[in-house]
Amino acid sequence: RIAAGAGMTEAWEDTVYVAGLPLDITEERLEKFFGQIGQIKDDKKSKEKGKKKIWIYKNKSTGAPKGDATVTFLDASGARGAVEWFNNQPFANWIPTTGEFKPTTSILQVSVAERKVNDWSKSGGGGGGGGGGSRGYSGGGGGGYGGRGGGGGGYGGGGG
Repeated sequence: RIAAGAGMTEAWEDTVYVAGLPLDITEERLEKFFGQIGQIKDDKKSKEKGKKKIWIYKNKSTGAPKGDATVTFLDASGARGAVEWFNNQPFANWIPTTGEFKPTTSILQVSVAERKVNDWSKSGGGGGGGGGGSRGYSGGGGGGYGGRGGGGGGYGGGGG
C-alpha cells in the first residue's frame, strides 16, 4: 500500500472500488464477474467458509445496496486488471437462475480503492495488552503519546 498526498489517503493496491452497480447486486455476482480477471481474496474474518473479501455498501436505514462495492484481489495485478478491463464498461448483468444476460444501463466506474490515513500525531496510541499471569490476569498497557491519551490494557490470556 502506497501513501498518497500529504497523509490524507493511501491506495489499497489489491482492492478496487466499484460504482455504478445495479441495486440488486449480490456478492456472488460480483465474485463471478470480477473473478474473471483475477483471484479474489478470501475473507479471513468471516465465519462463512469460502466467503470472498467483497463489501457491498448499503443504505444504513433500509439495508438496501447503494450501487457501490469494494473487491479485494489476492494481489495488486488483479486490481489493476479490473480497472483496465472494467472501468467505463457496462456491467454484464448475469442472471444466476436462468444463466442469461439481461440488458443493463449500468456503466461501471472502477478504480483502485483508497482509504483515509489516520494522523497518529493527533491521538494517543493504544495501550499494550499485558502478558498472561498465572491465572490469566495481567497488568494493563501504558498510554500513548499525543493529545488524546491512549487506551488501557485489559486482562491478558495465558497460563494457568
